[in-house]
Amino acid sequence: MRIVSFGWTCAALLSGRKTVTRRDWNDAYAARFRPGDLLAAYDRSPRYGGKQVAVIRLTVTPKKESTAAAPASDYEAEGFAFLEEKGLKVDGLTPEALWRSWHLQPRMMWVVRFELVEVCDA
Repeated sequence: MRIVSFGWTCAALLSGRKTVTRRDWNDAYAARFRPGDLLAAYDRSPRYGGKQVAVIRLTVTPKKESTAAAPASDYEAEGFAFLEEKGLKVDGLTPEALWRSWHLQPRMMWVVRFELVEVCDA
């Protein structure tokens, strides 16, 4: 099973409030993913001692798009509203600051939509 690490947004994932992630993947790697694929969700990369925390299922084929095109509904789907409510940051930024930077300084990223299938026992 392929691995996706969630790091800063792991709490939002486990709460069920994160259903999309944007990734800076190369095109060949992204092409391997299909709707229905099951992925092991990790709290951080296993290379750095991460552990599997959940299983997710892709709901659509990942799509490359500008972060400026992220719809307002993706603020919730990215788990940012949850993180904001908890006073948590993403790589040192407030969720709002990160969201704003995506729109003011856009870049192309792979949009990966999924559903939470199972939370793993600790």
